[in-house]
Amino acid sequence: MVSGKYLVASVLIGIQIISCSSSFTNSHKLYKGMPAKSENIGYVELGDAFMLTRADWFAEKLNIQSDSIYSKLETLTDSIIFSEIQKTWTPSVVQKKERESFSRETLKMDKTVFIKTRFPQQGIEVPDREGKVPSYLLIIHEYTIGGDLEAQNFYDYTKANLEMAQKRSFKNLSIIATFTLWDNKKQIPLRSGIVSTQMPIKNDSFNIDEFTKATKQVIAQCLRKL
Repeated sequence: MVSGKYLVASVLIGIQIISCSSSFTNSHKLYKGMPAKSENIGYVELGDAFMLTRADWFAEKLNIQSDSIYSKLETLTDSIIFSEIQKTWTPSVVQKKERESFSRETLKMDKTVFIKTRFPQQGIEVPDREGKVPSYLLIIHEYTIGGDLEAQNFYDYTKANLEMAQKRSFKNLSIIATFTLWDNKKQIPLRSGIVSTQMPIKNDSFNIDEFTKATKQVIAQCLRKL
């Protein structure tokens, strides 16, 4: 259920979350579409939003030591996402330390679908690493990488008790992301969504180029939903 704190904030600032379609997106009543190319967009680094399942499999396939697989893939993912955003805007970076001050909330996407979010506190404009305040923030709440994962098993509460078997090999590389376009001036979530991508894994072979391609695909989906 949506937390009491979020409901109170919704009343105070006039948030109106409407029911999302089967594509799992919803919008604030003030949302007017993707910001113009001239607008200032801050990309919030992933930080604790980055989640890697079966890290041992990725470490083996990508020839990265297990004790550094998380940090290296998180840094690479942030870099790829920022580069993709640059194709639409001239973004700035909001460091992941800023995310640590964000409030944890729960947002209803559909009758049975909820996502855990990290929103900035009301009345606080979040600066980028240069100290400037972007007009908007792109916040990725959870970024989950694994094999043969389905978004509904993570966010549909009717399937929350289903066990997900740990497989030795995968048919598909899966990336699932939840995100919000945040108005950094008015402190409201303009547009939120869930996206996922499945990239076939052939002959149990996987490399960094395929990882990069899958990352670009899921971010392209995020941007299409804005």
